[in-house]
Amino acid sequence: MLEKQPKFNLLHLFMVELSVHLITFNNEKHIKETLDSILKQKVDFKFEIIVGDDCSNDNTLKIINTYKEQYPNLINVTKNKTQLGLLKNFKATLDRCNGKYIFDIAGDDLLKCTNTLQTMVDALKKDNTLGFIDSGFDLFLETQGKIIPFANKKTIYASNENYKKQLLLGKLTPIGICFNKALLNKFVDFKTYIDMNITIEDYPILVDLAVNTNFKSITKSLHIYRVHDTSYSHKKTFEQHYFLLNQMKILFDYFSIKYSYCNEVTTNFKKDFNKQLLYLSGYYGKKKTGKKAFITITSKSIKDYIYFFASQNNLFKKTAFYLKRKIL
Repeated sequence: MLEKQPKFNLLHLFMVELSVHLITFNNEKHIKETLDSILKQKVDFKFEIIVGDDCSNDNTLKIINTYKEQYPNLINVTKNKTQLGLLKNFKATLDRCNGKYIFDIAGDDLLKCTNTLQTMVDALKKDNTLGFIDSGFDLFLETQGKIIPFANKKTIYASNENYKKQLLLGKLTPIGICFNKALLNKFVDFKTYIDMNITIEDYPILVDLAVNTNFKSITKSLHIYRVHDTSYSHKKTFEQHYFLLNQMKILFDYFSIKYSYCNEVTTNFKKDFNKQLLYLSGYYGKKKTGKKAFITITSKSIKDYIYFFASQNNLFKKTAFYLKRKIL
């Protein structure tokens, strides 16, 4: 007797397996390279590029629409009516994605290899309990024209336990993350974070998934993370840096209660928070903030004394060229 063959479903030919989730804001300098790196991908599945532009006031949208004219069935782009910010834009763009898997990329980063998307989707397909896949990246310091290969190698090769500790402390740079959309929607409490006026998108998403699902890392460098002065995470003023730092603290305090963090994690976060605040105070010459942070630090290093002295005397700029690379 012949073995019964599975029915052929014509719908599979048209189903989107992966959505490339691309949020943009004033990326005219880099967006062409980003899109080219996506379009060069060699895959055996159907994917789409879903763009959420957060009211760019440069030529970002014009460039994207030029690509959309060439690839009308591949690229779907929407410009927000009002500026939403990172988290709200992430969610609004996510809601337009049709894929089973979501690969998130910023408008200034690149896919390093032509098989990047295939590699990540293959890994997720093997285990439907995985909430996300992380992977390696090269760090491109644009101003210096310098590339640091596999900059997050130590993190990617870490055990899941150590990876999770670093994640909870906010010490990861989440570049090259691919999500299982069903688990993303099930476990990430977007509404709460939006109601909290949180603008950071990667930290709360990854914490919820890391606590509630399995995850793994691909031990290869598949992406290029570009660092430049105009990116959101590299703002230039003290107030902008402090805002992001404080947002992380608000989220950490929330999660420490929600997920009952151990004393080791909470202690380490407080120590790191005050050390980062002291560094910023020294860099920008903020006397009151620097003094408050310095007093709070119980175990002080030589650098802490240097940062404190700089915050009180505004002399830090003389050595900024050496320490600036450590800025948040």
